[in-house]
Amino acid sequence: MKFIHIADIHLGAKPDRDRAWEKERRFHSWQAFTEVIEKAKEERIPLLLIAGDLFHGQPLMKELKEVNYQFSRIPQTQVVMIAGNHDHLVPDSCYRMFQWGENVHFLKSENMEVVDLEGLQTRVYGLSYWHKEIPRPLYKDVKAKEGDFCNILLAHGGDEKHSPFHGGDFTDSGFDYVAFGHIHKPMQIVQDKVVMAGALQPIDCNDMGEHGYFLGEIKEHQCHVKFVPLHYCEYVSLKLKVSPDLTQGALQEYIQEHIGAAPAYQKFRITLSGFCDRDNPIDTEWINTMDRVEKVINLCQADYDFEKLKLKYKEQILGRYIQTLEGMPQDKVTKKALYYGVEALLAE
Repeated sequence: MKFIHIADIHLGAKPDRDRAWEKERRFHSWQAFTEVIEKAKEERIPLLLIAGDLFHGQPLMKELKEVNYQFSRIPQTQVVMIAGNHDHLVPDSCYRMFQWGENVHFLKSENMEVVDLEGLQTRVYGLSYWHKEIPRPLYKDVKAKEGDFCNILLAHGGDEKHSPFHGGDFTDSGFDYVAFGHIHKPMQIVQDKVVMAGALQPIDCNDMGEHGYFLGEIKEHQCHVKFVPLHYCEYVSLKLKVSPDLTQGALQEYIQEHIGAAPAYQKFRITLSGFCDRDNPIDTEWINTMDRVEKVINLCQADYDFEKLKLKYKEQILGRYIQTLEGMPQDKVTKKALYYGVEALLAE
């Protein structure tokens, strides 16, 4: 049986509100969700698992109708979903009264329940969040029922405030697959067994790296999954070490060339470290206005006063190191060795 596992779609999120691409980013979650529906339709995937936080907040009735329409386009697919901490079931939630299509199974109880998908010989277990935080380990002692069924646990959590767990909690649980949501980084916690889907698309620049969904297949209680990336947006870390002889223009040119050579869907978080000219510090405000630059973190330190350092540490390794390198030919390699060596010795 083939299945798709997604989580943390966060429909309705509005990332990058202060950036030029704000409007474009606002639709990425919906576009990615629709692409998953298309995949399920094209390949006639029997099961779609949604491990919480389908919405970024409490869903509006019109949003539920739109999602239900998308599910109606894949009547051959059984959809099983739970609510996470972002879209948890508050007393007046539209979730409580909404009528889903026949192929949709919303496990909305705050206690563990199970749905039998008889046509698939599959049981899916799960519960929904009724509170924003649940610090209890909800899944540690959950066991699958006996019987000749494929058993799947649909879950949400993974940190101290949201249903903490360990991969070893499911060693003897009887589940063929454990489909988690909540942590936005996709990862296989236990290979082909306990999987965190990650956010379908990044919600902010802290969601670094690729995002997408897991496509899996279970045969004779053996599961195999693979990650499928969706490239609407990807935040990439660009770390640059500068030196006092690096000009503003040279730095900007390098960044522009690097970004220009990268895929168009990538946005960059730039971290500057090293040493800059104390009289002409790096203008990070200008860099922050460059196209596709999401954030600039400036960790640069002002240029060293080597004369003071020589006097202060003249009888120590640092003082002798500075004196030795100043006596060498002053090319780029020597200058870099001077600054980076001083940085390392001061750190010690």
